[in-house]
Amino acid sequence: MNACSLPRAFATTQPGVLALVDKKSGRSLSFEQFKQALDETSSALRLAGLKPGDRAALFVATGIEFVVLVNACFQAGVVPVLIDPGMGAKNVLSCVREQRPVGLIGIAKAHVLRLVFRSAFASVRIQVLVGGRFFPGAKSLDALKKEANGSEVHEPAADEVAAVLYTSGSTGAPKGVLYTHGMLAGQATAIRDMFHIQPGEVDVACFLPFGLFSVAMGMTAVFPDMDFRFPAKAKPEKIFEAMQGATSAFASPALWEPFSRYLAANKVELKGVKRILTAGAPVRPQLHERLLAQLPDGDVFTPYGATEALPVAFMNGRAVLAETAGLTRAGKGTCVGALAPDVAVKIIAITDEAISTLSESRELATGEIGEIIVRGPCVTRAYDDTHSERAKEANAKAKILDANAPEGFWHRMGDCGYFDAQGRLWFCGRKAHRVETKHGTLHSIPVEAVAEEGSFSRAAFVGLGERGQQVGVVIFEVAGEKPRLAPDWEAAMLTSLKAKIGSEGLHAALLHFGPLPVDRRHNAKLEREALAIWAAKQRPSLLSPKTPVPPSPRGGEGRGEG
Repeated sequence: MNACSLPRAFATTQPGVLALVDKKSGRSLSFEQFKQALDETSSALRLAGLKPGDRAALFVATGIEFVVLVNACFQAGVVPVLIDPGMGAKNVLSCVREQRPVGLIGIAKAHVLRLVFRSAFASVRIQVLVGGRFFPGAKSLDALKKEANGSEVHEPAADEVAAVLYTSGSTGAPKGVLYTHGMLAGQATAIRDMFHIQPGEVDVACFLPFGLFSVAMGMTAVFPDMDFRFPAKAKPEKIFEAMQGATSAFASPALWEPFSRYLAANKVELKGVKRILTAGAPVRPQLHERLLAQLPDGDVFTPYGATEALPVAFMNGRAVLAETAGLTRAGKGTCVGALAPDVAVKIIAITDEAISTLSESRELATGEIGEIIVRGPCVTRAYDDTHSERAKEANAKAKILDANAPEGFWHRMGDCGYFDAQGRLWFCGRKAHRVETKHGTLHSIPVEAVAEEGSFSRAAFVGLGERGQQVGVVIFEVAGEKPRLAPDWEAAMLTSLKAKIGSEGLHAALLHFGPLPVDRRHNAKLEREALAIWAAKQRPSLLSPKTPVPPSPRGGEGRGEG
């Protein structure tokens, strides 16, 4: 099945229903018009010289262009390479250089980047300009569509590569994940069934890639008036406007946090909304409380997964507040709920080394925190290592062979967690963020949840030093002026936290004036690597004499305690 077959089918079953709506421009397309746009655009891409199997880097700014062009690539057999521009120019150029795409499909800014950084785009020989009439060396998509004469739908095998999606690189260099046509269609079907989504519903997509799922499920994808690179900066009133008449919405917690406060401050409800989905970072109980207070007809859902595996598990907000929020606040982690259909998960002993076969791992018992590994039809088989030794190493570390598994392998999520007695999966943080002290191992999410129950609304937990001898540091975000604290506040805070988490592994509590640095994609994941460097500069005495203070990361260090 071609990945564009699902949305194309709705042109027959619900031709007049809106498929795509852009709130900023006021533009919209019905499913019948969407299919027509796919035919014209895929034919134009072929006319430009792109052939089935060719890879093309895609850079567009609006939701309608994004969804149309990605599906048109599928229809033409072209493999779109999707790199989030929010990850920064350096990472974007590195990904392009690694992919060696034949084509570049993008707005004028993307073509300027090509001219300025010619070496990164050296492989590109076909340039297509989106949303403009002329750019040196590029062919106008609008002009090509006028010459196009219909389009055939490429009929791939289910395991044929449909797209390359890059991870955010929040805990390492971004990696290109290979998605097949069968997997993309399977993901849309799995999400539809998990959340009981019906064709004709209306979905507000605050993250462009989720617009692809919306139209594949027969929903109207509404794109709010916002800059999709910076969800945390979205104006709540614009999101509220977009959600009028909607039944669903997806955004990162960074967008829902200020939005939930906007709802409360203005005493307005989201009537008719059945489900709010949020992912990209752990969701705090406080956010569930605020959203559910204004959501009379629905619930908040927190699907757990990653670019490499989605969906893995899911939990709803009302169950969180009734059953697990108290445990989260007590430092037990974040419950991500029951497993998605056809997904299998194991918890194995933590190691940073490669695991060749499943027999080399040790499965842990219920309640024991370990590394989360998954398998299932919606788990990607590999990172694209065609031109990358780094990706080859990543594949070796991320995949575990298992001859007895239907897929033949397990994927290491890079996360730590455990199963509870009810069979629910709990998330305790990224494996790279665990802190191994001489008193035992501590995990970021449980410690931060306990710390946030005090005087400060947001906290980060990092470790300094070598594993096994690390010292734990809690960093509190301070908004506004420096609070008046007792001279011994740090000692009192550490005593309290140690008692609550049951460990002597904490050695410092620091104040960070201004927002804690977060990832560029969802604006929600704490950049703990950058915070560890910041903490080391604030308290060099915490480091062993043999451990040098690491160099400064890119931006976002914030101000210290003074």
